[in-house]
Amino acid sequence: MASAVDILEDELRAPMPEGLEVLSAEELQILAELLADAKARQAEELEEAVRESLEIVPRLMRGPIRKILFG
Repeated sequence: MASAVDILEDELRAPMPEGLEVLSAEELQILAELLADAKARQAEELEEAVRESLEIVPRLMRGPIRKILFG
């Protein structure tokens, strides 16, 4: 089973920053969960912003632009 530090580092994709070692395992777990939730919300909001921005593009250009942006 992964430790709270490992879970947080996986979420950060980096070593745990200095100063966080004062947190308990439970607090580190909560922090990792909050980071995961924030990333998910950010991804959803970014996707919505892209969709909204494509609405200002003329209809005939939307398909090619989506292909350029999203492959």
